[in-house]
Amino acid sequence: MKQHSLSFVLLITTFACQQKRPDSTLFLVDSVAGITPVSLQTTETPGPSPDNFLIIPGRQVGPIEANATEASLVAFLGAENVVRDTIYVAEGTYEIGTTLYKNTADQAHILWKDKDRFARPESVLIRPAYDQDNRLLPGTAGPVSQWFTDTKIRPGSSLREVEKQNGRAFTLYGFDWDYGGLSTSWKGGSLANKKGRTAISVGFSLPETMTDSQQKNYELVVGDQEFSSANPAMQQLNPTVHTLTLFFE
Repeated sequence: MKQHSLSFVLLITTFACQQKRPDSTLFLVDSVAGITPVSLQTTETPGPSPDNFLIIPGRQVGPIEANATEASLVAFLGAENVVRDTIYVAEGTYEIGTTLYKNTADQAHILWKDKDRFARPESVLIRPAYDQDNRLLPGTAGPVSQWFTDTKIRPGSSLREVEKQNGRAFTLYGFDWDYGGLSTSWKGGSLANKKGRTAISVGFSLPETMTDSQQKNYELVVGDQEFSSANPAMQQLNPTVHTLTLFFE
């Protein structure tokens, strides 16, 4: 496994050796980083609201802010939307955390810095929930994830769209292994954190079934190595964002 420059590596859920299904993903803290907040609809940041799904990496994930606690989220969103949960972390290990909107398209897992009081979020994994047929389970807005970043990156965004928002090509791991499809560096693009800390990590997935042409391109971008998003095979595949992982300082 390649070494990373940050002081810790956080793995959240797993790609199950990068099956080409959009319902299993693994994330780690890498050398990628954050972005500047602007709403999809307005340049103003929405105020406190249960309907706020705006992501500002390093600052907020909807109603989740740096000083949030599980108790404050229960009071704000209601106990039916905030549950104590066992969250898969990495390599067969689990951690007790908090899940918002469990088993819906808006599902989000929180791991806490203060693990005794469930206070001060360390990371938030935006992971939409799917049924056994790989269909998004409905949330308050139906079978669509409502989370989005200021640069319009959301579950379902394509690699080309992310590349456009970054302003340049970035790198990601090849598919078909444990860390497959993970962004590894924004290469100094607009998504890079200028302070040198990681604020956002993106994981890409591919459809479960592919055409013969897609399969050929897929075989060119597999394995334990980094690929540029500008790689012709990667551009042809144009994988989509399955999960976003956000980190708090």
